[in-house]
Amino acid sequence: MSKAGLRFVLAALLAAVLALGAWWYWSPHLAVRSMLEAAQQRDAERFNRYVDYPRVRESLKAQFGARVGELAGDGRGDGADRAMSALGSLLATALADRFIDAMVRPEVVMRAMAEARMQAPPGREERRSGQDGGGSANGGNGESDSSERPRRGVDWRFERSSADRIVAWGGRPGAGLEERTGFVFERSGFATWRMTEIRLP
Repeated sequence: MSKAGLRFVLAALLAAVLALGAWWYWSPHLAVRSMLEAAQQRDAERFNRYVDYPRVRESLKAQFGARVGELAGDGRGDGADRAMSALGSLLATALADRFIDAMVRPEVVMRAMAEARMQAPPGREERRSGQDGGGSANGGNGESDSSERPRRGVDWRFERSSADRIVAWGGRPGAGLEERTGFVFERSGFATWRMTEIRLP
């Protein structure tokens, strides 16, 4: 092989390595973009490829359990008060676990991703009232409360804590991380990413 041919081969190999490295580095961002597109199009089949639902449920249960523990763990009161507090915590955690199991499903997680906030789906009665005439708590004029309106202009920040994990923080423009909802993605294989946690503000 001539020197010119060798240089061409080396240049092609270098370009391929750089392209592969760039694809690997940007692969989580591409995954988030693909998920947002799927959420906007309500394409659950495409969206589900990027979500580990059992781990997402466990992450939400752990966060709720920690918050309940903080509220109930001040140690104040006598033994009976502490026992009642512990019982209340157990009941609250059990109810929350069942609620999270029912809530974490594709349509809810897709909406959470699109709006960067975790919100329970409307109940049966709320959906029925909306279908039967558009009445609402705002005087029946068809306008919904601001908490029910789709959030526009979600701003995203990315925090890469390791080669295998990245957190996409979504929220309103200018909001700090403590005000944003975090979507944790972990790498599986070379450049496949799946959502494993949702971190609430």
